[in-house]
Amino acid sequence: MLDTPANVATWLSHARTLLRAGEIVELSHPMTMDMPHSPNHPPFMFRLTKLHGDSSLGGDVSASSDMFTMGSHNGTHIDGLGHIACGGIVAGGLVAEEISSRRDGFQEIGIETVEPLFLRGVLLDVARHHGRERLEITHAIGADELETVAAAQGVEVMPGDAVLIRTGWAQLWADHSAYVGYPKGSPGVTGEAAAWLGDRGVRTTGTDTFAYDVRPAPQMPAHVELMVKRRINIMENLVLEELSRRGVFEFMFCALPLRIVGGTGSPIRPIALY
Repeated sequence: MLDTPANVATWLSHARTLLRAGEIVELSHPMTMDMPHSPNHPPFMFRLTKLHGDSSLGGDVSASSDMFTMGSHNGTHIDGLGHIACGGIVAGGLVAEEISSRRDGFQEIGIETVEPLFLRGVLLDVARHHGRERLEITHAIGADELETVAAAQGVEVMPGDAVLIRTGWAQLWADHSAYVGYPKGSPGVTGEAAAWLGDRGVRTTGTDTFAYDVRPAPQMPAHVELMVKRRINIMENLVLEELSRRGVFEFMFCALPLRIVGGTGSPIRPIALY
């Protein structure tokens, strides 16, 4: 549970070790109507619904307001455990159709059950390790590669960590088709590498790509390994360029999913504190 003494003790220990400079680094993309999105999800839409001058609150005071619509997997976001099934089975061995409905979403594993994340964060900067601005389109990040990068950076992946994997792909954010990777593909994590992370007991992991898995990968092996088999939430569309530029590989990671009851995902605004 969120407030167990063991968890609190772990957070405090990591915070005392890592929070030295008092710096905060944003790890999310701003949300705009022209940002890339998966063709499997609806886009982000925004407009001002009331302008100043449309109405008055009294005297010379007025208010402006807006509305937006979006899929829960737009922009920088975290996947809920109901997002991926294999053979109709979701996390915990639950039968997806028995615990979900279009109206109410998922019982038991909706995104509202994901606690606020305040964890030790580790950046595995794969692109930097290879001396590249960004990885090749079809670069498949394997388990041995993650282990090698961690050793080269002098960091250890430990239970409860948030492990962020940089491909450099965020640099293509303004080029919708290149970033999303249709039809050519995009770099990402293999099922083997996902198992390596799971074996180390990570709490969550994410990349600066929109699919986490290396693409094309119709069977989504990393998603299945992490979420279906191990109940580990995945984050996508992270911004890791500034952490890489500063050479920060260990930090406190903070992200709060929205409490969308029954949801399969949620936008987040993650930050790194170091």
